[in-house]
Amino acid sequence: MNRTINDLFYQKGRVQRTVLLSFIMAAALTSCSKNNEEITADAQASAVNQENIQQGQLNGQSITYIKKDGKNFFQGDIVLTDEQLKDQPQQKGGASFSRWPGGKIYYTVASNMGSINANKITTAVNEYNNKTNTQWIPRTNQPNYVEFIFGSSSGSDGWAHIGYRGGKQTVSLDQYISVGSVIHEMGHTVGLYHEHTRKDRDQYVTILWNNIQDGQAYNFNIYNSGTDIGPFNINSVMMYWPTSYSKNGQPTIKRANNTNFTYNRTGFTAGDITTINTMYP
Repeated sequence: MNRTINDLFYQKGRVQRTVLLSFIMAAALTSCSKNNEEITADAQASAVNQENIQQGQLNGQSITYIKKDGKNFFQGDIVLTDEQLKDQPQQKGGASFSRWPGGKIYYTVASNMGSINANKITTAVNEYNNKTNTQWIPRTNQPNYVEFIFGSSSGSDGWAHIGYRGGKQTVSLDQYISVGSVIHEMGHTVGLYHEHTRKDRDQYVTILWNNIQDGQAYNFNIYNSGTDIGPFNINSVMMYWPTSYSKNGQPTIKRANNTNFTYNRTGFTAGDITTINTMYP
């Protein structure tokens, strides 16, 4: 299937794509009925203040993002650093973030995470370790690592820094997040963007702009500064859900033939695995 990894990943022989792998998705839900993840995401989107919408540069491309709680949110659940938002390819060789060295990702879990989410993290880590060339390893004293932190006690969302930056990075998980969405957020960590932002997406899906909440259309913009890997994968765990940011309960994304699709939040597809393993051979 496909993905988009950042140009940064394949600086010397690019092979990447648009979410750093447009492969995994960020919050996908059912097209016919909303679940907790979708309701929470819609509530958050509705609460966004217009004055918090900012413009920046990501790997030389102009992007729109939200400034909230001191963090820069791109495409809803990807957190970018101020340095990444100033990145110009001509200044840094197009490297705003990169792959984890050797595919090894050291991690810790916050003490207040709770046993339920801790078990979800363990399940998701096993999925990566058993099915991909990345290895998530409990941290001892490594300086570059990921910390899983507890987000909202009532929500079902998450967010993550994208790619490898060095130092401590974060994956935030709400109380009711699903295992599939944990896998999704970890996908951002390994370097995947959202599938619907691939450069070739208009050949496979239609964006119904009139159904999108006011001020949220930028979340559906194509991200051109990455490299797409493999074919477009509408079932990717990195795909947006069909009614993401809907203002009227109607689909905001359909197949190009105008039919509905059902989001995947159960785990990796074969295409997702291929994409990650292409990034981390």
